[in-house]
Amino acid sequence: MFAQVPRLSHDSQQDQSGVTPRSSEQSTKLPRTRYTRVQLLLFIGILIAAYTLNPQLEIRFILTCVSGLFTLLLVRLVFTRQEAEPVNNSVQRHASQPHAESAAPTQPRTPNLSGVWVKDKAASDSMEPTMKLMQVNRLIRTAVKLVKGIELRQTGNSFEMIVLSGILWFKIKEQYPLTGEVRQFKRRDLRKGLHRGTAEKLSDGAVCITLEWDEPLGGVGTDVFYIPAPGILYVDSTILMQGQTIKYRTIYNKQ
Repeated sequence: MFAQVPRLSHDSQQDQSGVTPRSSEQSTKLPRTRYTRVQLLLFIGILIAAYTLNPQLEIRFILTCVSGLFTLLLVRLVFTRQEAEPVNNSVQRHASQPHAESAAPTQPRTPNLSGVWVKDKAASDSMEPTMKLMQVNRLIRTAVKLVKGIELRQTGNSFEMIVLSGILWFKIKEQYPLTGEVRQFKRRDLRKGLHRGTAEKLSDGAVCITLEWDEPLGGVGTDVFYIPAPGILYVDSTILMQGQTIKYRTIYNKQ
């Protein structure tokens, strides 16, 4: 017969002015200073009433009681301030100390890349579209598929890459200064001629190699080396040839 009245949540107890009404216990609670004054006035009133009902009480007794009450109130006030001071001091010390996390320097995502890295063929992208665009023959394609990994040697101002292959004649070894100076090496598709390359260390610690080669089948490309997680190396490659762009990622595990 009767509809259930929904219970009001804490937020719904606010009135239209947006102020939450205080509970009866909170509204009737007196501040400490006011509570102390009430005690004092009540005690003085009791003494006056006692003296009125019994005028034979000596004035010395009344003054002694009043002085004792003032002494107790003074002691209570001193202890109250001593309890509040350590809390305030601790808050000030906490506010003055800088956060350790904000003061710590930001670590780059890529540390030194040096080491022997074994290719994860299952996790890496296929290079078949790239080899098709570069029009490499079957012999070169087979050699690329047999690549086991790479060895990287990084110092403060140089970066060296060595391709590790099971085929003796398929060798790629390139060393660049990290100052952006141009170096020339044999083309990676093993055609006649050289490619021009530079290397630079990026702000996040990664190393980027930029290549450019002329005709036949001229083009440009980039290889970005970085470590997304301990023991894992990513090489993100981009090749632009004949108006086409191909991107692929090769993943290696540290040996």
